[in-house]
Amino acid sequence: MRAIVLAVHQLGSGGVTNAVLDQAQMFTGAGYETWIATLDDSPAMTEHAEQLRRRGRLPAGVKLANPHLEARGTPADETPAGTRRSGPEDSEQLLAETGDDRHGRYRRLFTPGGEYRSFERLRSDGSIKHVNHFENRVLVRRDHIHNDAVHKSTYFTVDGRENREAFFAPSGFCYVQRWIDPASGKGAGVYASERGSGTVTRFPGMPDWHVAWLQTFVDRFETPPIVISQTASVIPKMIRLRRASAVRIAMMHNSQVATPFSIDSPLRSDYNGTFSQLEELDAFAILSEAQRVDMARRLGSPEVFTVVPNALHQTSEVPVRRDPNLVSIVSRLAPQKAIHEAIHAFARVHRKLPHARLEIYGDGAVKGDLQETIETLGLSGIVRLMGRTDSPREVMARSVCTLSTSEWEALPLSIAESLVVRTPVVAYDCLYGPSTLILDGRTGYLVPRHGREELARAVISLLKNPRLAAAMGDAGREDITSRLSFPAVLGAWRATFEHAERRAGLS
Repeated sequence: MRAIVLAVHQLGSGGVTNAVLDQAQMFTGAGYETWIATLDDSPAMTEHAEQLRRRGRLPAGVKLANPHLEARGTPADETPAGTRRSGPEDSEQLLAETGDDRHGRYRRLFTPGGEYRSFERLRSDGSIKHVNHFENRVLVRRDHIHNDAVHKSTYFTVDGRENREAFFAPSGFCYVQRWIDPASGKGAGVYASERGSGTVTRFPGMPDWHVAWLQTFVDRFETPPIVISQTASVIPKMIRLRRASAVRIAMMHNSQVATPFSIDSPLRSDYNGTFSQLEELDAFAILSEAQRVDMARRLGSPEVFTVVPNALHQTSEVPVRRDPNLVSIVSRLAPQKAIHEAIHAFARVHRKLPHARLEIYGDGAVKGDLQETIETLGLSGIVRLMGRTDSPREVMARSVCTLSTSEWEALPLSIAESLVVRTPVVAYDCLYGPSTLILDGRTGYLVPRHGREELARAVISLLKNPRLAAAMGDAGREDITSRLSFPAVLGAWRATFEHAERRAGLS
């Protein structure tokens, strides 16, 4: 049985991360040696992983790999006395001005002679987040701080353009640095240092360093592993792995098209590097049959595509009391999610049912815009932005229904999670996920994109008829648990593995 490597840029808190964690649980439970490989430079990835383990989202048997984590070394490699601090050695002699601005707490440091030395951005607990260093009020370096030590420094030219990034182990050892052309902002070479050999290796860019590390990583396995790469930036790097050193499978969690998000819209530019090399892949897993058909028609190479939906992490039923007036959304507050559409539709709901409420859980770039929309429509106290939640299923289980008004969705786990807790979903019928997951009129309602009036009517019908909502919820749980259960999805993955192994010549 081959090991499985789930490759993503980073473990965050969004839909792709949740899908990968469900895959990890599914594969580990089926007896596969399972790894999650990330490429980001976050110094807190170990702490984040431990939080996920404590919450039961990251199984104990799943191992993590990351080039920055390896290059930083273990605590045994560190020399505490050499830890690189950001502050100047004479910090006790400096004078400080502290205050607050729109970004939070800060501290400015001055020498006794009046020279402006540095600007410190502080976290809520008083620790330093980053430090800007100045010479004659000109920014020359920004140090990013983690656990009271510098983990990354960015250097600037006199006109404020970036010209170098350096990454540090806690000891202060610079294990990799990226040179930048100040004029274009493009990379001008990456230099990776090995503390043991005393050598420095040059790479054309950061992607090349990532590929070299990933190749070294897969070469450690006695049998070529199965690598499932699942983000746009990582798939082209996986394609560059030496053929037959791994079974190389891409998985797409997005729509293949850009605005205006119809079948024949322009292709997404961030996947150009993947779409132009389809024949180099051993398999390309797509979340639904409808999307597979459209992609094969548009891109060719139909033999590379397979269909594997996201597995649904299934837990015992949530024991909460249903609120007969509550409708909810659990989502990133991002432009793609078009949550302003739901707010406008809910103004119509409120006019018909004054006791109805909409709670929106999540955070993101458009939070301020959404709050402004709420206030402009006179819905303060009726529609509320609740912030992030660690218990999305409890929120959904309390609701009569949930809403999805996205411009596109490949296979949204938020819809599946709502159905699994017996809460029907009213959704815009965008490409491709809502119609894949919702049985229209049986487990929820599909309405045309931007159909605010139709959305409002569907919500009103469920709020007025709790028996109908309950019946739809029961049907939704039965349907979604059968289609997205671990055994069902594992069967689809095993068929994809066999297909990919044949194409790779490793069957």
